[in-house]
Amino acid sequence: MRDNEQISDSLLYGHRKFDGQRRAERWLHVAYNAYCRLAPFRKMRAECKSYAYGKQYERQIVYNGRHITKEQYLKEKGIPALQTNILGKIKRVVQGQFRMNDTAPVCNAVDPEEKEYADIMSALLRQNMKLNRRSELDARTFEEYLISGLPIYKISWAYRRGKLDVFTDYVNPNFVFFPDSLDFNLADIRFCGLLHDLDFSEVLALFSHSDSDDIKLKEIYNHCLDNEYIASQFSRDTRTSQIESTDFYYPSEFGKCRVIELWTKERRKAWFCNDPLESEPYFVPYDQKESIKEINRSRLELNIKRNPDGSPMLDTDGAPVTFMDPDKYAAENLITYERRIETYWYYRYLSPDGFVLEEGQSPYWNGSESFHPFVFKPYPYIDGEFHPFISEIIPSQEYFNYYMVALDFYIRNAAKGVLMIDEQSLSDNMSIEDIAEQYVKSNGVILYTSKRSGNAPDTKTASSIPGGFDYIIQLSRSMVEDVSGVQAALQGKSGSSESGVLYQAKAAQASSSILDLINTFNSFLTEVAYKVVKVMQCFYTGPKAVNVAGESIPYNMDTMYDIDIDISISEDSDSPVYRALTNQLLMAQAEKGLIPFKAALEAGNFPNSSKIIAVLERYEKQLQEQQAAQQMMS
Repeated sequence: MRDNEQISDSLLYGHRKFDGQRRAERWLHVAYNAYCRLAPFRKMRAECKSYAYGKQYERQIVYNGRHITKEQYLKEKGIPALQTNILGKIKRVVQGQFRMNDTAPVCNAVDPEEKEYADIMSALLRQNMKLNRRSELDARTFEEYLISGLPIYKISWAYRRGKLDVFTDYVNPNFVFFPDSLDFNLADIRFCGLLHDLDFSEVLALFSHSDSDDIKLKEIYNHCLDNEYIASQFSRDTRTSQIESTDFYYPSEFGKCRVIELWTKERRKAWFCNDPLESEPYFVPYDQKESIKEINRSRLELNIKRNPDGSPMLDTDGAPVTFMDPDKYAAENLITYERRIETYWYYRYLSPDGFVLEEGQSPYWNGSESFHPFVFKPYPYIDGEFHPFISEIIPSQEYFNYYMVALDFYIRNAAKGVLMIDEQSLSDNMSIEDIAEQYVKSNGVILYTSKRSGNAPDTKTASSIPGGFDYIIQLSRSMVEDVSGVQAALQGKSGSSESGVLYQAKAAQASSSILDLINTFNSFLTEVAYKVVKVMQCFYTGPKAVNVAGESIPYNMDTMYDIDIDISISEDSDSPVYRALTNQLLMAQAEKGLIPFKAALEAGNFPNSSKIIAVLERYEKQLQEQQAAQQMMS
């Protein structure tokens, strides 16, 4: 019996906080191995970051048995490490293209009759995006997306800045771990997690709920408590300087507390129910079978005809008289159920030595589906390998730097203004040293003699740039554009005799080369918005009001938690273009007399409209008072 339970239920223990150190060690080892497998990714991300921000000679090479950087090698050879950061410019151009796409997620109801609820959810989503300052957050995460190819958000229900709401946080990929996956969206992973470095005060705020918890946490993180003040004053934070080599078990800063957040997919026995009165099937806990039977019994009672005194009507055989055929009624109204295995997400916060600081089932549910708070979008992710946008341009950038160094080496070593003097032309009145001194002066005078048939002094200068070298440099620059897909038109460059129509056509064609890159990130934002809406449906309760199209609309989330929402990325209705079109339409209607001028100001988005409305209201009030006074006099 015990073996059968272990097969069907992956959690056989209850909630035992700070106990069971041995049972957490297994998950620590699993998480540690997953973190180690991502070491090549962290190394690649660090290299892409260095190239993107101008540190392009930090790659290690082997020279005379030593591991040194390319910059050290060039310095030992007396060669300056020259570079022109074309890659950084390409990155900024793509970021600008993303910024130009003024889009926002919009909720659409699957059921057309629930469109009003979808508009409310869209308004709530816009409010939440403003709360989280998503415009700038998305732009910075897009930069991470270009560098590492792995944007990550964490959506959580938390209390911050005096608000209990849904918050969206950027997650640094260096502190994340998950297993290898064959799915390009990481949809098949069984666990994932995040490393935290917290002050002891933060640990107490998160995991202490009683005095005994304070004592136990002090024992677990005693070294952090004793050194908290010293660490804040004198320690060296290596989270940024050595971020790619972050240790799994030890914090990056002295005095911090390392906490491992781990989310695992678990399983258990449950009843899979198909309810004709519900739109979707759902799971019921295995020990609540009687509740299903009770619901079916109460529904069967509704099919029985009753006498005025409430007793059931009976036929001649003594059987209850029903409104519908019992078999047909059962098929259309009763819940059918079968035993199945349900999967769900379970969270644990662990200390490096294996103590469970907090654990429990995921508080995030979408109907019967449990989910974790992270949103991953690796791009492109093929067979467990990451190939971000920046990594594809690094070889072309290296070729360009190589040609620049070679050109500098040639120029520095070429003959430049060498003075050639025939020995027969040397004058007795000026020595060689005097000639060299006069030669470098702007108005110098050099004496020579032609009595001994000597030639006049002559200057020899080699060509500054060898033939064809400028073509090679231009070719390497164009290679960067070809590999990245960011053509000259996309960078704002145009030919001197190029028409505006031709330039626009080239820019549109050039933008298609990065369309997949931007659309994939938009799909990431769509998944983020979808998860934000689901967390809202989990935790938003009670009646509230939201502004929809300038009108305060009341809603009750308790009646909206099961609405099936589809989310898409479309043009932001709050963008300057949409606001200008709306203002233009309203003013046109006001000029035609179809709506009052004041109503146009209230519905539109005009600068200083509140002041204009206040002036109009004062004028209307004065006019009403004058009319009232005239009526009294008459």
